[in-house]
Amino acid sequence: MAEVEITPAQKTLVNQLNSVRFLVGVDEGRWQILAVAWPYLFVRIRVVTDQAEVFTHDFRLECTGFPDPGPYVERWTYADDPQHGTRPAAPSAGAPGFIEALKAWGDGNSDGGIYRVWNRGAAQHNDWWRKRPDEAWHRNRAITFIMEQLYALVSEQALWLAARAA
Repeated sequence: MAEVEITPAQKTLVNQLNSVRFLVGVDEGRWQILAVAWPYLFVRIRVVTDQAEVFTHDFRLECTGFPDPGPYVERWTYADDPQHGTRPAAPSAGAPGFIEALKAWGDGNSDGGIYRVWNRGAAQHNDWWRKRPDEAWHRNRAITFIMEQLYALVSEQALWLAARAA
C-alpha cells in the first residue's frame, strides 16, 4: 500500500494541535477536536457558566495552505460524520458580539464565515486586516489563537443566555 504524503500545511496544523498551549484548552474542556478530515478541522467550543450550565457551539475550519493563509472558519452543525455536517442559519438572538460575528454576510456561502478579522473569509472585506492588525491572522499565529477567539465568542453568548434565563 502506498503511503499518503502529508503536506507542509497538514504537518504544521498537526504540530500546533499537539502543542502544550492547544492541549491545555482541551484538558480544561474549553474545546475539543471532533474530527480532522483534511483540509477540514471540526471543533466544539464548550463553556460552563458560574451556574454550571454548559453551552457548546461547533465550527469548521478549512485549513488549506495553513498557516498562510489562515483558516476559513464557519459555524457548523457536526453530525458525527464530517461529510454530513451543515452550516446552520445565523443566530437571530443573543449577545451583540456573537450575533455580529455569526451573521450572514457576503453571499452567505463562499465569502461568509465568522465575521472577524482573524477569519480568512472576512480579513479582506474592506481591507479589515490592514485596519486591525492586532486582531488579524498572520502566519506567526498558532491555531490556538483562533480557538481562543472562538471561546471568547461562545463565552459571550453563554453569559448572555444565562442572564436571560435567570
